[in-house]
Amino acid sequence: MRFSWTTAAKIAWREARASSFKFLFVILAVAVGVGSLTGVRGFSRAFHQMLLSQARTLMAADLSLRVFELPSEQQSAKLDQLTRRGVPHTWITETLSMATGGASKLPMLVSVKAVDPKVYPFYGEIRISPPAPLSQALTSDTVAVSDDVLLRLNLKVGDTLALGDQPFRIVGQVIFEPDRMLGTLNVGPRVMITRQGLDRTGLMLPGSRASERFLFRLGPAAPGIQQVRDELKDAFPGALIADYRESHPIITQGLNRATTFLSLVSLITLIVGALGVATAMQAHIQQRMDSIAIMKCLGARSGQLMRIYLLQTSALGLAGALAGVAFGIFVQLAFPQFIARYFQIEPSTSWDLVTAAQGIAIAILAALLFTMPPLLSIRRIRPGLILRREMAETRPNWRVRLIQARASILAGVAIVAGVGGIAMSFATGTRNDIWKTGGYFAGALVVSLAALSAIAWLLLRGLKMVSRRKMPVSIRHGIANLYRPGTHAQSVLVALGIGVMFTMTVYLVQRGVIAQMNRTTPPGMPNVFLIDIAPKDRDAVMTIVKQQPGVEGTPEVVGTVAARLIESDGRDVGKMTLRGWPRRFRTARPVTTASVMPDYVYLARGAWWNSPEPSPTAQVCVDEDAARALAVNPGSITRWTISGKEVTARVACLYNIDSVHLVSRVEFIFSPGALDGFPLIYYASLRAQPATVAALEEALYRRFPTISVVNMADVLQTMQSVVDKIAQVVRFISLFAILAGAVILSSSVAGTRFRRMREVVILKTLGATRWRVSRIFSVEFLVLGAVAGVMGALLANGFANLLLKRLLDAQISFPIVPSVVAVLATALIANFAGWMASFRILGQKPLEILREE
Repeated sequence: MRFSWTTAAKIAWREARASSFKFLFVILAVAVGVGSLTGVRGFSRAFHQMLLSQARTLMAADLSLRVFELPSEQQSAKLDQLTRRGVPHTWITETLSMATGGASKLPMLVSVKAVDPKVYPFYGEIRISPPAPLSQALTSDTVAVSDDVLLRLNLKVGDTLALGDQPFRIVGQVIFEPDRMLGTLNVGPRVMITRQGLDRTGLMLPGSRASERFLFRLGPAAPGIQQVRDELKDAFPGALIADYRESHPIITQGLNRATTFLSLVSLITLIVGALGVATAMQAHIQQRMDSIAIMKCLGARSGQLMRIYLLQTSALGLAGALAGVAFGIFVQLAFPQFIARYFQIEPSTSWDLVTAAQGIAIAILAALLFTMPPLLSIRRIRPGLILRREMAETRPNWRVRLIQARASILAGVAIVAGVGGIAMSFATGTRNDIWKTGGYFAGALVVSLAALSAIAWLLLRGLKMVSRRKMPVSIRHGIANLYRPGTHAQSVLVALGIGVMFTMTVYLVQRGVIAQMNRTTPPGMPNVFLIDIAPKDRDAVMTIVKQQPGVEGTPEVVGTVAARLIESDGRDVGKMTLRGWPRRFRTARPVTTASVMPDYVYLARGAWWNSPEPSPTAQVCVDEDAARALAVNPGSITRWTISGKEVTARVACLYNIDSVHLVSRVEFIFSPGALDGFPLIYYASLRAQPATVAALEEALYRRFPTISVVNMADVLQTMQSVVDKIAQVVRFISLFAILAGAVILSSSVAGTRFRRMREVVILKTLGATRWRVSRIFSVEFLVLGAVAGVMGALLANGFANLLLKRLLDAQISFPIVPSVVAVLATALIANFAGWMASFRILGQKPLEILREE
């Protein structure tokens, strides 16, 4: 028998057209997954392209250099030399300060950005409202502010803002700042000021902690950008240097990681859609068993018949993928809203052919992978089936069943491998990282699906036992519908359960993180920090603090100076392999000095000097974690540069400090006299009752306006806003998995439409009213959704607590209200989805169906 692909395509089209209502929901399920996937990856590619195309504008320069200390004389000379060679630069300082809008208003912590408005920016422009050129609007007596400064201080353009003890007139609200993402203080109220204005405030003391950024523009006769970069690297060995060719390395790395994570979340949604395809195809093949058996009687082989359903699966995947790619544009448009507060830019939303092609290919591949088991089941359909339909089916022993299941087992292995391969295509990093991503994702998927399937089976068995008890007819019939032939209730539960589990896990982890940040801190843990206390003001500041009501215990004061570690036992620190947080040791770090060992310091190795007199040779004690990262031991010789001078110190001991004390933020403590002559700047920490912090801030601001008061409540609020934004993005993508599960429920209902019509006809013939039949269906859908919600909530609580305990060291909790809300919401979603696919069934006339019988 000749059976070409063309013949298979004709039969596939004829069957699909007859089942268009059922397959419509399958297409929608795939479209939801593809839409979220292409939306995420399309936004990421657009963001990357925007970074590359607008690199100079986003950097406001050709090259930027950031340090956390003032340049030395040699470094300043290097900057002047580059200027003479056609590489002019402009200097930007970013720091924190207290600001107030008047004598009757409380002060507020703001981030200050000092620029030269006549030069800055080299590329792009600063837009303020009311419109005015920055070079004319910004003077030594004026400032431009962000909208939250005006809002929180109840000010308007033209009012006076006080920084330090100096008044400044607000000339406008900053609308657009091209290099905002390059700054170190991007979140919170912002004030832009001139360098002359910053000098007038008196905020910058010798040793003050601030970010110093230098922007460079290469003129026509300037050296090449790589040459300039190399020269700056030699002059500023600990600086962070970036040029327009690499856009922004920190943002790019973060964007890549976020894209990988969100792509994997979207892949879960696509897998749910692929499960819907498999479920629909399995039901479709079961309904076409007679046709398959007849064609086999006429000489068709299993491989030839599989072409029909292979083409149908591919067509469903392609149709869903095309609809999903169009839907992805809307997802892509939604993403800029999540980051608008931090990035004042919007990537283009143009049609990305690469992302679209990738989404289409992945959708078809996933659909084919998950329909392999039902397609392989065609091989087991025998021609004699139509003749022996009424005969009792014999159940073979487990060995025979295992042999028959070999093809399905191989198909399962292929599915897992294929899903792992798709996940690997999203990963970034080293080859080992990519393999780990694929392996972990495939393993987690297998475990999750197995756990959900097992729970679904147990819950359905339990419902079956419960339905045997005496209960109202509508409830009993509704529960019985869950295990009717061809219902696919278990698959629907798994699909909906995945969506609920993932969405709720994100919410619970976010809730746990926020609760951990806001939870009562350990006894004595400081909640107020004072920054940039001048040596001459130290005693007076402590006097004011101790006189304030609500201050608990004795404030801790630490004097620090910025020092950079050059060598350790002859090894250049700049050339060490330092990953993660140890990379901070390549730049200047705050160091302090102490004579007698404090009570809260615990020696790990070595000995403390315990003498208030300066030792002939400088010594230093090192935090044990820092020593481990730098391979430092007692007796090691370290070489430092402090304010342009070199200091050699021998390591005397390694120590540990609990996190309660301020000194725990300093990794290096020098012996007495080692830091004499260097400009110390003091920091203080204290614990105060939350209600009294505002009065403390006001008292310090009135007397010492250059001292910044950091209220940890404000810091926690900022951190919470960032966590909230991240959680919103993940929940936004996770909700698509619930939507896909609801579509699969609709597909399952559509697939059993004929059985449901016969059931409605029989019930109506026996005297049931339309209202009673409606209650039976509603009970079925509500129970199905509630069970899926219970499954998802249970697993979400387990996964969330595992993450909170193992990774975040947070408290375990099992919140009742969110779990109940998840169950109720899922039940309502399932009820809506079920009725969307079955509302027409109630209108069927009994006589119409009975005549067809």
